Amino acid sequence: MRILHTSDWHLGRGFGPVSLAEHQQAFLDWLVEVCAAERIDLVVVAGDVFDRAIAPTESLVMFRDAVRRILATGARLAVITGNHDGFDRVATYGELLDASGAFVRGGYHSIGEVLTLEFSDGPLDLVLLPFLDPHLAPDHLDHDDHDHDEHDEHEHDEHERGAFERRVRRTHQSVLRSAIAACDPGRRSRRSVAVSHAFVTGGRVTDSERDLAVGGTGTVEAALFDGFSYTALGHLHRPQQVGASPTLRYSGTPLPYSFSEDHPKSVVLVDMAADGRCEVHEVPVPVGRAVCTIRGTIDELLSREPDPVAQASFVRAILTDRGVVLDAKRRLADRYPHVVEIVPLPLDETERRAGPPAAASQWSPIEAVDAFWLASAGAPPDQAELALLHEAIAAASAKVVS
Repeated sequence: MRILHTSDWHLGRGFGPVSLAEHQQAFLDWLVEVCAAERIDLVVVAGDVFDRAIAPTESLVMFRDAVRRILATGARLAVITGNHDGFDRVATYGELLDASGAFVRGGYHSIGEVLTLEFSDGPLDLVLLPFLDPHLAPDHLDHDDHDHDEHDEHEHDEHERGAFERRVRRTHQSVLRSAIAACDPGRRSRRSVAVSHAFVTGGRVTDSERDLAVGGTGTVEAALFDGFSYTALGHLHRPQQVGASPTLRYSGTPLPYSFSEDHPKSVVLVDMAADGRCEVHEVPVPVGRAVCTIRGTIDELLSREPDPVAQASFVRAILTDRGVVLDAKRRLADRYPHVVEIVPLPLDETERRAGPPAAASQWSPIEAVDAFWLASAGAPPDQAELALLHEAIAAASAKVVS
């Protein structure tokens, strides 16, 4: 059988002030063509179908039409919700859609469910694991027997305290581990696919993912998915396998959604044998607009011959002029029609020779103030200004200590 793995469509998202609806529709048109041409048996969408919980009508219509057209190719469809989606909106009618061959799941409602689908070469067990917010987990999901003896009717208060403690210590790791454990263990003796929206440790990030949690509690271990023939992951926007396993993969976004996404975009094509062995291929996405960052003074950027690739891309221009540049975006748009972002970052000759500065988290207070002054004024502070800044920082530090 053939599986097509995609994720993170983020329908309704723009690139800066520019709507991406036309590019997103072009991707969906291409995806339907691939389903028909490659005789895909199952399409899996690993979360973040929409960019926000209350999606615009245009995006809802786009998704509805994509579902209808994918099913018309003869493929079945499995969709989970991600952290951007409103699971209560997307998956509300999921069970009613099952008969059509579209399986849409979100939230904790169907945790523990194993869908056994029949294909021409045999059955496939499908485990759908949408984004699971630990704060919304039902009390019974992450329950350890040592927390509460259910046979002791006099331990009600202790049970309540145990439930509260479980809620406090829940993480994405703990709720996902419990959700997978709730599935029929028998699936591991046959071929199976897990579809999950999570941040698996070892995955490489971009600037456009939304953090699942703070302090590292948003990550999960790759070992959770041991035993599945293939795991289709969503959330990270860069296409990649995680660790050494070619069957634990992110498909990435179909389009760039930040300037850090300057890598090729693709979907994943999986040929799965009856015994669960997989051959995995990346299929490049030929639609959408690439991203590019250019750097220099305004005169340098206007005088040099534009790169044709940059002219066709969304452009971020980093301007290194010492002073304020008026109408920079309008002036650059004559050469780069899709410039969407101007970043003033003046550099003096000392900084040019010294190379890139240390990470902002490593700056001292005076270094941070110097950088802010340079970015705001277009020049470093003079000696008198620098003395006042040092005096102000010293006074503030003394007040914090006292």
